[in-house]
Amino acid sequence: MNTITDKAPLYRALMQEGTPLLAEELRQFPSKKGDPWLADLLTQIRQQGEAFLETEAPHLSFQLFRRFWEDGDRYLFENPYFERRGRLLTFSLLCWLEPEDDRWLHALEDILWLICSEPFWCLPAHFTSMEHKPLPFEEYADQLDLFSAETGFAIAEALALCEERLAPRVVQQAQIQLEKRIFAPFLDGSRAFKFEVMRNNWAAVCGGAIGGAAIYRLQDVHKLSSILHRCLSCMQVYLDGFGPDGVCEEGVSYWNYGFGFFVCFADLLRKRTGGKIDLFADEKVEAISKSQAVFYLSGCNTISFSDGSACSHFRMGLSCYLQNRFPEAVIPEKQYAQSPLSDHCYRYCLALRDLLWYNPAARFGCPEQSAAWLENAQWLISRTSRFQLAAKAGHNGESHNHNDAGSFQLQKQGVPLLCDLGAGLYNAKYFSSQRYEVFVNASRSHNLPLINGAEQQAGLSFSSSQVTAQLGAVDSLSMELSGCYKLQELQSFHREIRHNREEGCVTVLDRFIFTQPGQVTESFVSGTPIRLEEGAAVFSCDGTELWLAVPEGAKAVLLEEQYLGHREERKTAYLLHLEFEPAKELELELCFR
Repeated sequence: MNTITDKAPLYRALMQEGTPLLAEELRQFPSKKGDPWLADLLTQIRQQGEAFLETEAPHLSFQLFRRFWEDGDRYLFENPYFERRGRLLTFSLLCWLEPEDDRWLHALEDILWLICSEPFWCLPAHFTSMEHKPLPFEEYADQLDLFSAETGFAIAEALALCEERLAPRVVQQAQIQLEKRIFAPFLDGSRAFKFEVMRNNWAAVCGGAIGGAAIYRLQDVHKLSSILHRCLSCMQVYLDGFGPDGVCEEGVSYWNYGFGFFVCFADLLRKRTGGKIDLFADEKVEAISKSQAVFYLSGCNTISFSDGSACSHFRMGLSCYLQNRFPEAVIPEKQYAQSPLSDHCYRYCLALRDLLWYNPAARFGCPEQSAAWLENAQWLISRTSRFQLAAKAGHNGESHNHNDAGSFQLQKQGVPLLCDLGAGLYNAKYFSSQRYEVFVNASRSHNLPLINGAEQQAGLSFSSSQVTAQLGAVDSLSMELSGCYKLQELQSFHREIRHNREEGCVTVLDRFIFTQPGQVTESFVSGTPIRLEEGAAVFSCDGTELWLAVPEGAKAVLLEEQYLGHREERKTAYLLHLEFEPAKELELELCFR
């Protein structure tokens, strides 16, 4: 990235006569309104607006606010908090789209006034310092986190759409709150915020949202350049978290989130500086821009390592914008686009651009057969019409880490059968020292063995080694995984995962060497029930079956584990355990057909 290390070049760039921020998109929008996809989306937005008008905006009580510190629950407060942001998004879009209907204008004024009256825009889970210590209460009001920054950006964009029609006092109140809660804290050079050193989505979302709001609302170029200089530092920190392969190890949902805000900010910055600062010119940004299709194994079934999601819908506007900038960027099939209203956080900038950046002439569809080795992430992806495999080496110190080095997920004919469960319920325990007591984060919930009853350990030092990958008629990934277990008696655990594309089978070759007889329990995880046949285990879903021959001498045991999904859904994981007698050396060939 053409990093700005001195404020002077940035200041000079901001003095250029930039292009209007969203003027061209707004001008072109009416010509697209007849497109069926967009017309359906506009109908959904109107229906949501009518539904919101039927009820009062939710109350954010102290009793809800305190729950996080009492029992770790985040959602009792966050659900009404985000519904308010959903009302802001919906009413501002309808106020812009249907200016003749004053209901939307008045509803927008009311929700803006209500959000500006909230004591805090930061969420309870994020009142922590640079050192991740609890903040004193007097610092709550202008704490900057993901959602305070997003709220500021959302208000700035709602004003950009509708300011001329809003009551002057509503606009003044919004500007005052932006100054107090967003701009003043970030202009204070004596304060540091933890997102400024987090090499993940936090740096991009917070930096991009603050910078975007400032581009819209700050007229003072000295103040604007000071804020953007700091925001550009956040962008560099974010990009430093990627390798040359451009893959987001947190999963495609976090790619959408972090990179989506990066793109919105970069677009506004390029326009504001008349093209003098173009973050898209960086090779790594280009690689990240083209990486979305990597995550899609089939349909909307996605790679869910770490806190990823097993089923992810893409952002239409973001994807179309990137393909327009980089024609090689692949967009999944159109039916897997996300409705902005299905995003429970109602991320305003991405939703607005789903409308404005949508290109009816974009090219949709991922290749059915492909293979890739992503060296930095250490992911092998191998797809045919029969099998879709994602396997990883890696380490257990990733952002949003799960203890899953050496695990894999496998689909047959587009049906997920060997699963990675992805993100669980976010609460206080999930982001504490007890993280790996949570089932979905521990290695026992992945396609990995228990060795002498032990699971993998967390931390950067618990890593795979001797990693090699090969692509061809047989796509394979091999690695040494003994370093992921804290077991002195384990001399070696070597795993090789092979996808024979021609024969149509996936084979796991595991070899264990102990200093004294050790016990191995191979574990495989599915989202649907598993059954045992004579000499075989069968993973099945919707009529598709995956067969595994049970090795001689193995005791097959079926287990079930209840857990909470990311949105508080009660779910069941189905596990196959293959238990082997203690031995000093054990070689296993596990073939899935």
